[in-house]
Amino acid sequence: MSTIKQIREQLDATESLKMVAQAYTEISALKLEKIRSGIEKNRDFFQSITEVYHIVNFEAAKKQIQLRPKKGTISILITSNEHFYGALEKELVKFFILNTTKFSTDRIVIGSTAKEFLASFNYFHPYQQIILKRDIPTAEEMQVITNKVINYEQIMVYYSRMHSILTQEPHVVDVVQKPPTFFLKSQASEINYIFEPELAEMLEFFEGQITQLLIEQTFLESELARAAARLTSMDQAQFAADEIILKQKLQLARAKKDIENVTLLENIATMKAFKDRT
Repeated sequence: MSTIKQIREQLDATESLKMVAQAYTEISALKLEKIRSGIEKNRDFFQSITEVYHIVNFEAAKKQIQLRPKKGTISILITSNEHFYGALEKELVKFFILNTTKFSTDRIVIGSTAKEFLASFNYFHPYQQIILKRDIPTAEEMQVITNKVINYEQIMVYYSRMHSILTQEPHVVDVVQKPPTFFLKSQASEINYIFEPELAEMLEFFEGQITQLLIEQTFLESELARAAARLTSMDQAQFAADEIILKQKLQLARAKKDIENVTLLENIATMKAFKDRT
């Protein structure tokens, strides 16, 4: 049976862990709001940029303008270097494995978490490993990633996406996807575009800077999902800590009561012995 001192030490430790979870919850909440605010401001802009990008790609293809020979598909998996996101990143890695075995693709894996999960799943397909200094790449790191993927016809980015505070799911997007066939046959043929500067210059700009911006957006979306997952995990940790604290307080109260009962019995026994002697 645990002594009162041991129970109190356990109670103090649990309360300290609860305070840590509360601090992480507050930090995650602030981070979540900051990232979400930035994404909401940029989302419409990126949607418009993507539409223009598709038009430029389509017109360049009609005129057979291509800056460099294109390779096939590259698949990028974005994970973290940390482990505070529950099953979120494990499910993302499984989603990546399931989808990238269905077609021919080169692979880039970002983050130490992905490397660990892929090893645990005995993943045997070749891939390039990139470990960032932090989960959001610096300008130099982003440029390295862009240079690795810019020559691909299709760039598939696999990342975690937040649907709500309680729901984050694996997601994939082709950041240079071609317009759907119906668009090519209808709208594109009916609208005449005047491109300034020259189409080749615009294509070069889009294939570099805009591709990089679109990939950066997926990093922000991924960070948003991780912040939401951490917030949920820390909230659950606080709830679990409250339950443990309640049990430990009850255990402490019972231990105190047992000691009081033992003391009372000893006093009664002492008084009885004293009376028997007199």
